[in-house]
Parts: sequence; C-alpha cells; structure tokens
Amino acid sequence: MAKDTDNSISFGMGLLVGVVAGVIAGVLYSPKPGEELRKELKDTADRLSGTVPPEVAAAKEAGIQMIDKIKCQVEIQIQKINEALKAGRMAAAKQREEAESGIEY
Repeated sequence: MAKDTDNSISFGMGLLVGVVAGVIAGVLYSPKPGEELRKELKDTADRLSGTVPPEVAAAKEAGIQMIDKIKCQVEIQIQKINEALKAGRMAAAKQREEAESGIEY
C-alpha cells in the first residue's frame, strides 16, 4: 500500500515538473509579443487546472498531509531540544551554586 502511494506521489510530482518545464521552455523560446503570450499562458493554465488527473490531486493531498506530519514532528523535536537546553542550564546553575556555597552531595 505504501509503495503504491509512493509511486502515485512520484508520478504526480514528475507530471507537475514536466508541465512546469514545458511552460518555462515555451515562454523562453516563444517569438510572440508579450500580451499575446500572456493570454495564451492564461488560457493554457485555465485549461490545465480544469483537467487535473485524480492521481495528481491525490499526490497533492498526500504531499500536504506528509508536510503537516513532518511539521508536527519537527515542532516536537524543537520542544525536546529546548527542554534539554533548559535542563542543562539548570544543572549548570545548580553546580555553580553548590560550588560557591561549598556544599557537596
């Protein structure tokens, strides 16, 4: 199941990269005037946005979910690091305090 999802994501991303590369190449090599080119690009974008294959939509949704999950994991790790730093500072402060007062445990 996970392999099928990975393949769908890979296919969707490849399709998206191909479309973007095609648009960029078309813009760079186009001999048309700017206004005509912009109208053609708008028409093409409107046509493509209406015909998004289900695989691309599913890959987009899976990508969004994966990004959200990674964000949550990163936030948890940052919180753990902050807590560890705080604990280290507290321990260092306690050690200095004990060293200054001459108390040893």
